[in-house]
Amino acid sequence: MKIMIEELKIDNFGFIETLSQQYILANGSFIDINHPLPQIIDDFNTLSGTRPKLRNLGIYNLISLKNIYIQLNQEACLKIVDQYIHGIGWHDLQYICFLDIQSSNIYIHIIFNRVTPQGKLIDIKCLGANWQQYEVLRQSCSLVIDNPVHNKYLQRRFCNCCG
Repeated sequence: MKIMIEELKIDNFGFIETLSQQYILANGSFIDINHPLPQIIDDFNTLSGTRPKLRNLGIYNLISLKNIYIQLNQEACLKIVDQYIHGIGWHDLQYICFLDIQSSNIYIHIIFNRVTPQGKLIDIKCLGANWQQYEVLRQSCSLVIDNPVHNKYLQRRFCNCCG
């Protein structure tokens, strides 16, 4: 499996609408993903509006998982996302996640608000995935892919139903 992480600063949250037209809206934090899209974007803008001089409001994170040898469903992908976000310590940020699940490739699109619900600010000087982020992502993928619940090959290998 080939893993790639791209991080870019964004100056507005209109990109959320663009992603929603192409990909599956899968998850979010500190927002209700069941609300209409304009309200979700307003929620992002409201939080970032607590820092009125801020120019780059968010961070766009694209995770590419290519040449995956098993088919992962949305639930498995969300486990990877959740473990990754907790692993890099961004679980306290408002975010929205979109998935593009293909037969052997998965693309995870995450928009993070740079302003935390507590009013703190994530520094964009840290953009650009480092080796620790790749390691966290590798471990997150391993925990899901090597779980027999998601991997039919491992189900057969560890199943004791055959006498």
